[in-house]
Amino acid sequence: MSLQNRLQDLLKEGQALTDFEYNKAASQNWPLEGAKMTEEARFADVYIERVDKESEEMIQAENAAFLNTPLTYVKKQQKEFIYIESKWFDVVRADGLAIEWDEVFQTYTVLFGLKRPKKDTGLLKEMLSTLNGAQLQFNGQDGLFDVNIPLLELEDIKEDTPLIGVISAVYRYLFNLLMQLENE
Repeated sequence: MSLQNRLQDLLKEGQALTDFEYNKAASQNWPLEGAKMTEEARFADVYIERVDKESEEMIQAENAAFLNTPLTYVKKQQKEFIYIESKWFDVVRADGLAIEWDEVFQTYTVLFGLKRPKKDTGLLKEMLSTLNGAQLQFNGQDGLFDVNIPLLELEDIKEDTPLIGVISAVYRYLFNLLMQLENE
């Protein structure tokens, strides 16, 4: 199902879209009309876990207020990563996001599965090549691409960006990526 169709289905269900989505739709001449919401409100119902990196066991579930925590949290708490799920990630074909500090490369990263056919490998590699250190690997078991992106490579992300801003920036990046893929 195309990005346009997923957005239309959400509007039919009575969901609201963000200005970013409406602007992108308008740039493609997609006739979308409906309620609006802010990006912060969009992710108010996310599921958040702090997870131990070694055991992958949950340390603690967090509420949406945790999204006001700056990205530097994962650098200060290097033994854990933050796992975030949202129904909105389905729009951009991603499963949950894992945000962590990569000790080896000394950088903030986001890891996620991307639901795209294997035939998109070449295009995805080309698109991700603009991000220094981005990694892509097709996982045949899950039928997903495992994607690892250095967060500071994305527009609008700095070390002190709150996690809500990080999630929004990743969402916008993936939205643009999918739009580009569908136009190829």
